Amino acid sequence: MNLFKKSGWSKVILVTLSIIMLGACSDEETPKETDTPGKQLAIIKNYELSTRNLVLDEVEWIEESDKDRIKELGLDVEKDLPTGFVMYNETKEESTMKVAEDAEFLLVNQENPSEPRVVEEKEFITYLLGVKGPYYVTVEDDVVVKVEEKYMP
Repeated sequence: MNLFKKSGWSKVILVTLSIIMLGACSDEETPKETDTPGKQLAIIKNYELSTRNLVLDEVEWIEESDKDRIKELGLDVEKDLPTGFVMYNETKEESTMKVAEDAEFLLVNQENPSEPRVVEEKEFITYLLGVKGPYYVTVEDDVVVKVEEKYMP
């Protein structure tokens, strides 16, 4: 402890610890699933197998707890979020993205929704005929490397 008193480090350490503690106690929301760089939530409009292209329409998942965003968009919780959430699609613009040869495809596991099940590309394409989305699409270097069905409560 004498080292801290003599060198002035005690104040520096105290201030640093205070900043860390204040940050840990802040009211900031926990990160959303789409806060991962390169990960977006989208409706899959089409999967062109011959070209390995996904046609996507990016959407935003908004829950009742997203009060600032609800206010910003002028949404009515009773009318626009009757189930507690809404998939908001501001632009309705489609984009086409190439799918990596070794891309992962995950679907909601109905027996245990917290643990998605990995499927082969062909099973995913068959499933996609009936369920267009939403899916989390992870992109690296402009190529889709992972497609994961979002659990819908």
